Amino acid sequence: MKSVHRWAGIAATATTLAAGTLLFPGGVASALPTVPGNNLKTTDINFSPSCWIVTQDARHKILKQTSFTGGADGAGADQWGVQITAPETVARGQEFTYRIQPDPITVVKDSSGDTILRWTEIRYGVDIPPGTELVKAEVASDSTTPFENTPTISRIDSNGKQDDNGSILQMGIGTGGTNNGGTGGGWFTKANPGFLTFPAMDITLKAGDAAGTVIEPTLRISTDSDPDANTIGSDDNFFTAIAVPKGDGGIAVGIPYNIRCAPLNPPALSAIGSALNPDGPASAGGMPLTSIKVIDSSVFGLDGRVLEPVDIPGNSTPHIQMKDFVDGSQSQHWVYTAAHEFRNPATDKCIDVVEDGFDAGGQRNGSQVILRPCQGNPGQKWTLDPAVTDDGQPGGAIVNEADGKCMDVTDSASADGVQVQIWDCAGAPNQQWNFPSVSTTSLN
Repeated sequence: MKSVHRWAGIAATATTLAAGTLLFPGGVASALPTVPGNNLKTTDINFSPSCWIVTQDARHKILKQTSFTGGADGAGADQWGVQITAPETVARGQEFTYRIQPDPITVVKDSSGDTILRWTEIRYGVDIPPGTELVKAEVASDSTTPFENTPTISRIDSNGKQDDNGSILQMGIGTGGTNNGGTGGGWFTKANPGFLTFPAMDITLKAGDAAGTVIEPTLRISTDSDPDANTIGSDDNFFTAIAVPKGDGGIAVGIPYNIRCAPLNPPALSAIGSALNPDGPASAGGMPLTSIKVIDSSVFGLDGRVLEPVDIPGNSTPHIQMKDFVDGSQSQHWVYTAAHEFRNPATDKCIDVVEDGFDAGGQRNGSQVILRPCQGNPGQKWTLDPAVTDDGQPGGAIVNEADGKCMDVTDSASADGVQVQIWDCAGAPNQQWNFPSVSTTSLN
């Protein structure tokens, strides 16, 4: 995929939507910001869209994969693409941001061979992932393509109406339009832009409270509440526009074309103007663009430090130590499972206790806490005092079910790198832990 992405050092326009409002009022920023977060992954997706191209007098209907060429230099015919930058994991209840950046497309000819004068009423839609809460979104654009107005984002329902509870984000201007490339919805390109560069969509969500779930951002695709999004030619398609042809004199001539594109592999077409199968197989653009795992938060202990597995020279088993909190560090995230395990999603291993002999109370005091493959043995099972998950409490005990001893910071030492052990429960500050039911940390 040949993409043009300008992340910094260029003029940019940003517009923002706060929760509970509908439109994103415009504003100007000095540069396109980077996506916040420390565990980001960028994925490029190439796909073949199916486009229904029809003159506005409805006399000519043509099915094509595209009425344009993907990529900034005209390469990649019949392909389009999108780039998504998103965190690989987020904590439950965490606010996070991901960016959807459509590839540019080259404007060459319309379906009759006429050069396109301009594209107007351009709209680009994405779905709000289920199980999340929309916090805000931003449109960020550079100055490569000369737009006649600034794109904004509306939250809409499946009927295209602005709706605080809508499941779709639509980038464009308004929700209505006029024929012949007039001043209707969508953002406008100036005449002969060469190729059309799309703004990025920065979407900020709040993850749900259920660890172990997966957030899957998509373009606007068919769902139970939006069944026509994948029907080729529908106004509900993820990409819609009007193409205005020009004559030799460089002025608008002929009848503009409505373009409606769905992320589907093109179905067979027996004749121009014939009925189409609206349920062609989804291309890669009709699938989740990435997967974001929802995990539990860090386990906080003495003086705000957190549990983290650390490799020890000469020892094949990582030891659990108290480490300074690092925002977004996957090695400091934990999932407390239904089996009472503390599982580290970065390694898929569990907190365990070194077998270091036994005393009258069970496992010996001072036995070190380590990370091992999850096997379901009693040393890997932990009971949480209710105060551990209560944000209003200073903390509570984490008790090993094998011997009833408590997770303990060795010698109550307040320093980065102190070993964690088990010890008889005493309710001391070095045995108080916080593992909030809703994360108070953020990648932002």
